[in-house]
Amino acid sequence: MTILLAPSPAPSAPAGPAGGAVANAADHMMSPTAVAIVLLLALVVDWMSVGPNSIRDRIAFCLGLPAIFEGFNGGPLDRWTVGVLAAVIDKLKAAAGDAYIAGAVTEKVIAALVGLLFIYTIGVLMPEKWSTKLGPYARLAFSGRGGGPAGPGMGGAAGQKRLNWRLWTCAVLLGVLCELPGGLVGELLRTFVWVLDSIAAPLPAALFGGG
Repeated sequence: MTILLAPSPAPSAPAGPAGGAVANAADHMMSPTAVAIVLLLALVVDWMSVGPNSIRDRIAFCLGLPAIFEGFNGGPLDRWTVGVLAAVIDKLKAAAGDAYIAGAVTEKVIAALVGLLFIYTIGVLMPEKWSTKLGPYARLAFSGRGGGPAGPGMGGAAGQKRLNWRLWTCAVLLGVLCELPGGLVGELLRTFVWVLDSIAAPLPAALFGGG
């Protein structure tokens, strides 16, 4: 008797607030040109250290995240990132030997890590004045503290031009892996990406008359 196996379903695209797809191969909010322009804007804002650290980091991140999501989600960078994370987690599980924790599902662990990164990022994006109620969580920053000078390698000191590695690590991981987390955190993350995508999409045409 021949048993036919149904093919595994393809991963679903991140859902927007109304439950529809945020973006897929046939329905992106930005054209490839617009994606390139928005990503360049984010890089220039960060590299040239435009404005106070707290404002600059927020603007660069809120432009960079949707550009990375639109341009790279579902592509080679997405698959490579998942592969690297899975290899690291599998190696840690192997090192645990026959310990109970070694039975953890790698895919679920990756999804949880992405969700935790999103929670960290929300703290970074919060106004620092909210720290009176939320404590140090609302004082988290991609570079330095609040509007103070950035430390070496975290955006550069005054007069120095360099990319903020913390900011871009968060933007890349959330942009290419935002479809992995489930539950409440996953829904909030995908809604967050959808909102930023909606805001960034019109910018190329508004600023440069094209895209």
